[in-house]
Amino acid sequence: IMAVPPLIERETFDAVQARLKSRNPMVTPARVSSGPTLLTGICFCAKCGGAMTLRTGQGSTGATYRYYTCSTKARQGKTGCKGRTIPMDKLDHTVADYIGDRLLLPKRLETVLACVIDRRQERTERRREHLAELQRRITEADQRLGRLFDAIEAGMVDKDDAMAKERMVSLKALRDQAAADAERTQLALDSSGNQGVTPDMLKGFARKARERIRLNDGGYRRDHLRALAQRVEVADDEVRIMGSKSELLRTLVAASSVETAAFGVHSSVLKWRTRHDSNV
Repeated sequence: IMAVPPLIERETFDAVQARLKSRNPMVTPARVSSGPTLLTGICFCAKCGGAMTLRTGQGSTGATYRYYTCSTKARQGKTGCKGRTIPMDKLDHTVADYIGDRLLLPKRLETVLACVIDRRQERTERRREHLAELQRRITEADQRLGRLFDAIEAGMVDKDDAMAKERMVSLKALRDQAAADAERTQLALDSSGNQGVTPDMLKGFARKARERIRLNDGGYRRDHLRALAQRVEVADDEVRIMGSKSELLRTLVAASSVETAAFGVHSSVLKWRTRHDSNV
């Protein structure tokens, strides 16, 4: 524990307190105070695989410049890695513009997601077939129980017969298990993740996503962009942008399944912590 110097300037102290307050997630959403750089955490050097981190410098005019640079090169010099340094604004614009202009087109989305959609449709069809089989088992078990009850009522089977009781218990267990499995399968089929992807969904998602990755001041939305790209590799002559097709499809479906046209990324909720028992 370090003591605060008694002669600290009040103006400086107030400025620090104001900055801390502005970063408080109870006041400012986490996505706003999560950091100044768009690609931190997902940007890597293509040569060594090291993270590309933010570095700053000043020009002759006193202006501050920001760069992404290979962390290995920054620590060890060129002997560690010959990876390049690139202006932050240039890389941010390159990545965001490519996603907006090339990926977020309905036809391109349809091509990228074709195999994922096909697999999902196959999975949905298998679930439907499984549900039909479960419903057949339920019907068959009910019919057998009905015949057993009819036989008991007609006096053909003694209700205290051990074999009859065992058979009744077995049929009920089979029916109840099939019913529980059928309910879970139906819930999976009814979930938003199994709705069909239509051309209108692709058009609406592409349009909204292009709008939402950009800010009014010309910057970009970090959380929205990361729903579309999870890794960026910087080489000497190219930038590779990679992402999960499954995550892209999940984001598309989530954005298309709510009335508010949300983008499908997790949003922060102010004052979510109701008890002071964690994350203090």
